[in-house]
Amino acid sequence: MDAIELRMGEMRRYIITMIDEHSDYVLALAVPSLNSDIVNHFFSRAARLFPVGISQIITDNGKEFLGSFDKTLQEAAIKHLWTYPYTPKMNSICERFNRALREQFIEFNEILLFEDLALFNLKLAEYLALYNSKRLHKAPALMTPEEYILKENKNCNMWWTHTQQTHRPPRLGRYVGWLVQTSGYG
Repeated sequence: MDAIELRMGEMRRYIITMIDEHSDYVLALAVPSLNSDIVNHFFSRAARLFPVGISQIITDNGKEFLGSFDKTLQEAAIKHLWTYPYTPKMNSICERFNRALREQFIEFNEILLFEDLALFNLKLAEYLALYNSKRLHKAPALMTPEEYILKENKNCNMWWTHTQQTHRPPRLGRYVGWLVQTSGYG
């Protein structure tokens, strides 16, 4: 986990980023200020959206990663690893994503970040959806983060996309059949 600080004159905006080091699956959010409560709020929402379990988090030594955020990690039994001061190489995967995010997205939407934060976050979500589902990452197999997660996490094959069709109860079949016959216009 990391945060990017951006400035325009006296205004500051921050983008909190979170990446799974194995699959390169990413979540990010732009916020107007940065403190432990905001990072904690982002993490609690992101943890529910993350497709894999979180066992440890690596952050720098910023004060935003202390306080309520650190307490939440302790309560969830998630190991919090800290980088040494001035050693971004210890969190290199997240730092490399931050660079890619700057070069591929922020440079083209920086004005929007300072004028309309909600619209910026909407565009950021669209970018991340493409980043996670369309952009090939995992060399040498060249898979998207979502493909990698589905391949490596065998529990992903338990959901409806991999379920065999079974006999439908007659009562349910009547309603489903009606919807199919009427094409939803009836």
